[in-house]
Amino acid sequence: MRRNFAQILQEAKIDPKREYQKLYGMLFERDIPVSNSNRISAYDELSECFLNFSFRGTCLSLDEFNDLHNFNFEKDPADFKIDDLISLCEYMENLLLAYQCIPLSFPYGYGNTRPQLINVQFYLQQIGQVMEKMGYMHATQDEVTIFVEKSPAAVSVAESDLIPADLSYRLISYNHYAMKGQLEKKKSILVQLASLLEPKRKDLKKADKTLERDLFSIFNNVNIRHNNVDPADPAKYNAIVAQMTPEEVEHWYDETYQMCLLAFLQLEHFERKAELDKLEAEISG
Repeated sequence: MRRNFAQILQEAKIDPKREYQKLYGMLFERDIPVSNSNRISAYDELSECFLNFSFRGTCLSLDEFNDLHNFNFEKDPADFKIDDLISLCEYMENLLLAYQCIPLSFPYGYGNTRPQLINVQFYLQQIGQVMEKMGYMHATQDEVTIFVEKSPAAVSVAESDLIPADLSYRLISYNHYAMKGQLEKKKSILVQLASLLEPKRKDLKKADKTLERDLFSIFNNVNIRHNNVDPADPAKYNAIVAQMTPEEVEHWYDETYQMCLLAFLQLEHFERKAELDKLEAEISG
């Protein structure tokens, strides 16, 4: 029987809310000695260096950045969700990586190095261990890191020669919590996957006829490749799809994503099988 997420976490002996509170304490409450009489938090130190972070945009302070992007972390969230922990981990990870990369001369000028007061490796190690136990992995693009649920199938397909480099990150990030409810973004990924699978359709049919039929039926009839919700186009209009709730549409998009992963894995094996058949013929001959 397939285990649910709560069972997996229980078996991993990890309490997401407790880990959130520990990381919150490390960021906002853990004392870092500056002198015998002065102690600051990691957040204070990151705020001091914020102007040199590449992703700050036009923000002039970390507080302004938080307000702009709605980064508001509470010590003890009343309605705690797993997403709160993931968001805090991403926030800390990216700030720490930016902090680690600032010129050591900032802001005192050339030749006057500024010591880094945060033990960055310790913090990153803690975040990494929490994410590992939660079953999440890094995904990075343009020097920004997110955490997504580990999916061996998604990773395998993203690393495949069948997937262009510019799609690999989007393929993995499909399962990121921020994508929930983002139907147009999910649809965009599925359209790209459909375009890649179309030239391979005959091979996919040879590898798995049922999968090929079902997958392209969804592509063409569930408002992915065609507008199936506009009654002005009766040739493509589908009343059942048009009446679906956004949640129902997202469900079928997510199912299509999983089917796409399976299709690419089948195609990889189809190509591999030709080599395997040749090897078996040589062995038996």
